[in-house]
This record gives sequence, structure tokens and C-alpha cells, in this order.
Amino acid sequence: MKFRTFVEFAMPGVSVRPVHRLTLLGSCFAEHIGGCMARSGLDVHVNPFGVLYNPLSISAACMSWVLEGGLPDQCFFETDGVWNCWLNDSSFSAESLEACRARLEEVRRVEASRLRSLDYLFLTLGTNRCYELKDGGLVVGNCHKQPERLFVERQMDVAEVVATLGQTLEKLWEVRPSLQVVFTVSPYRYAKYGYHGSQLGKSVLLLAVDELCRRYEGRCHYFPAYEIVLDELRDYRFYAADMLHPSDSAVSYIWERFAETCLAPETRAFTGEWEAVEKALAHRPRHPDSDAYRDFLRQTMLKLERLVGKYPNLASTPEYERLKNLLNS
Repeated sequence: MKFRTFVEFAMPGVSVRPVHRLTLLGSCFAEHIGGCMARSGLDVHVNPFGVLYNPLSISAACMSWVLEGGLPDQCFFETDGVWNCWLNDSSFSAESLEACRARLEEVRRVEASRLRSLDYLFLTLGTNRCYELKDGGLVVGNCHKQPERLFVERQMDVAEVVATLGQTLEKLWEVRPSLQVVFTVSPYRYAKYGYHGSQLGKSVLLLAVDELCRRYEGRCHYFPAYEIVLDELRDYRFYAADMLHPSDSAVSYIWERFAETCLAPETRAFTGEWEAVEKALAHRPRHPDSDAYRDFLRQTMLKLERLVGKYPNLASTPEYERLKNLLNS
């Protein structure tokens, strides 16, 4: 007898190698999986514009990589002596408009340059609901705890999600034709909309992603994180204390499913070697000045140097720099 539903899926067009460049945009779930990728030694940027939830805001972030000119003034506002951007979270806030704008422009410049060599773009959609400013109609990525009276809340339908993301991806492919796009739908449950309302919103996203994957077959793919949590794990012990976010164990399990399906065999071997280096760097010696610890560091550096010989990009990682500093101190 079977007492568990196992989500079967295949993603033949996705095979991530250690030399590939990846960028993840979207809800906080993208940060969880992106963190797993980073800890595995992959070249990944995770939410460089902050956490984004709705397709319009995610699209705006992507479009900023290919559009000329800076952000219009209407994207910025000041409150309590701090300047913020409606398109991004408070990590970009600053004490002056110029500083706030400069932070965003620097990230946009870096990500626009990275697009030219980007291999995989992961987009995690959280909700089909978005908030527009009543004054001007700008869709905001973050409300910055401003009064509710400033916004109009609305829901995107399937056609709007498909049109928005489809146009955006076509612009990105003009710059990077080989770019592969992997969609996920966040398993986070939006209790504030009611659980039925949350499910309806997720259904819009799922239908839109399905249409995009059929329309751009071979370029767009779907990883079923949503189904793994709801249909395979389907137990509240796999949720955090708020009963809304997936727990750490759920995230770890989803990462395992992703790794076994979407990472090339070479990459799975690489991540095992990289984790050994990570554990060594996390070690806190009782006697940091001892010969034994210095020998331990040298052995760790030998492991890392072997990896750098295969994958030269690792020479620019913080781990490599930190190990060099430890050996030279």
C-alpha cells in the first residue's frame, strides 16, 4: 500500500552545471532555494532588487536590465527623512534621493551586464494581486507601510500575466537568446485573502505559467515546488509556526528534489566537494594559532585549488578570498 503521493516530473531542458550563471527573482521562496544554491557553490544572484511578489513587479525588474535611461521621479518618495523606491523594498532606502537612486542604478547596471552571460533565470510568482498608486497608477513592488488609502488593490487575470511576462521574456531573449527560464509558484499561503481566495490566485499563476511553457516550449520550464508542498508533503509539520510559510525541512526537501532533477551529475559531485570546503570554513578552532590548524587550512586550500582548476570562476568567491586571508594571517 502507498501512504504518500509522490510528485513525478521531468525537466529535460534543465541541466545546471557548475559554470552556469543563475539569477532568481520573486517571492521569499526564491530566497530560500537561492540560498541553497549559493551554499552549494553555484554562481547565483538572489533577488538583487529585493523580494518581489506579483508578476508586474517581477517583470519591471527584468525590464530594467534592457531599458535605456534611469527610473522616473514618480518611482521615489520621501517619508520621515528617508527616500524610498516604490518598485523595491526598504533595502534600497537612503537619506537622499540621489543615494536611493544610485543604489538602484548600480544594481541595474550589474544585472544588465550579467544578463549577457546569464544561463538560467528562475522566476517565483507569489500572488496575482498587485497594488497601484491611486495617483499615477504605478504598480508598487512594496507598499513601505504607507497608508492603505494611497493604493488600489486589483487582481491580474491569466491573460494579463501571460502577456506581461511573455513580452518581458522576449526582450530578454533579444539580448541573451540561449537564456533558459524556470518558473515556480510559491507555496506560501495568503491567509489575508482567505484560503479560497489564496487558492484562486495561485490557480491564475499556475494557468499562466502553463501557457507560457507551452508557448515558449524549450525555453520555459516549470518546477513544481507548489505541488511538492501541497500534494507530496501535505502535512502541517512541513510549515513554519505561522502555518503559512514552508518550514526549513520543507525547503531542504524541495532543494533535494530540485538537485536530483535539475543539476547535472557533474554538478551534484561538485556540490559535495564544495560542501566539504564550506564545513571546513565554518569550523571554529580552539587553538587558531596552532600548527595543526594551519595544516587543516592548507589541506582545505588544496581541495579548493583542485576545484578552482576545474572551475576558475571560484577564484572570485568570498570563500576563496577568506581562506587565503586565513592562511596569510
